[in-house]
Amino acid sequence: MIHWTDIEKSKEGIFRILEVIKNYEKDGEVRFIEGIQRRHFSEYKIQQLICIVRERLNMTRRELLRLSEIAPTFNKMWATDDNNCFRDADKLFRKIRSTLKGTKIIYKRFTPICRKNVKDKGFRPSVFVKSTLAYAECGRDLYGLESYPESVSTLYAEMGAYFTNVVAVLFVCHQELTKEAMISNDAELCLQLLNEQCKSIVGDMKDVIGLLSKEKASQDELLKKSKKTGSLKAFAQEGFHKYNIDSITRYATSRAVESGATFGLDDLEALYFVDNPEKGVKAKEIMMNFDQYAEKGRGNKMDTTAIAEFVCWTGLGIAKGYNYFSSSYKGHYELPQKKSVWARFDSYKKADPEAAKNGGMERKFASDFEIRISKR
Repeated sequence: MIHWTDIEKSKEGIFRILEVIKNYEKDGEVRFIEGIQRRHFSEYKIQQLICIVRERLNMTRRELLRLSEIAPTFNKMWATDDNNCFRDADKLFRKIRSTLKGTKIIYKRFTPICRKNVKDKGFRPSVFVKSTLAYAECGRDLYGLESYPESVSTLYAEMGAYFTNVVAVLFVCHQELTKEAMISNDAELCLQLLNEQCKSIVGDMKDVIGLLSKEKASQDELLKKSKKTGSLKAFAQEGFHKYNIDSITRYATSRAVESGATFGLDDLEALYFVDNPEKGVKAKEIMMNFDQYAEKGRGNKMDTTAIAEFVCWTGLGIAKGYNYFSSSYKGHYELPQKKSVWARFDSYKKADPEAAKNGGMERKFASDFEIRISKR
């Protein structure tokens, strides 16, 4: 009889292999010795199997590293370039091909040979049931591994290391599949992940700056699809882990530009103030008349303090806030360099370190700017 080694390509298939290995972990030494005895392994066969197990162990470790790189962020992102890594069975099982093949090889080697001929595959037992490493009845050897050659102990140790890594690989897969299924059924969570990823993309200006324009925004396929869906929440749930990074980058940019345009913001302003377009409108008005809010510094340069206060007021941060200011300023003063604004801000922080804790200095500067514009 030829035993079969098929593994169901699903979360359930992964779970079954995990259960088989856990059963081996209960009395592994007994099952291992029983397999050695039943198959009458020669020294050559044992050495050969040691090489096979070591080879599969290294491959499995590499697969574990690959999955461990993907898993931490996989279910924290609405769209990834590895969308189907865990969801699509064929793709997932290709990712862990060496892991699964190793289990098939080892369990088959430890399955007793049966000469009975069964033509119908449906009646052929699986090695994951008939192997002495799995569920087969085993007697207890009186002497243990100490009574066998050193190569037998070596093989047992190598198999233990291999199974430890197999469990780690399958656990990651099972865990991420379970999380993904849970998220897919939660429309609110899907929407939250979509919005968070869009915010992150738009916040990293350098990656989206070339995608800007209202014309491009109106042509974005994903944005069109979200409108046809009718509900953003429904779109978020339907599209979870179905699009790649390029697609969501274009979508996030297009969505921000189109939304900003309804407030009269240009493309860059829409990105800068994507979370608070009302503040963007006010910032735009201030920038049109900024000279009246600031004082002249040395020579014909503008007062650095006013700029530092303004960029804190925008909530964009010093670096991004200064970039917005310098690109929008149309007044008559010569602007100080960004490092001068940084230096002014840092000097206040050093003078009052307590106030600088937990963003206190940014709030103080923002408040000072509110006072400054209220006096005009």
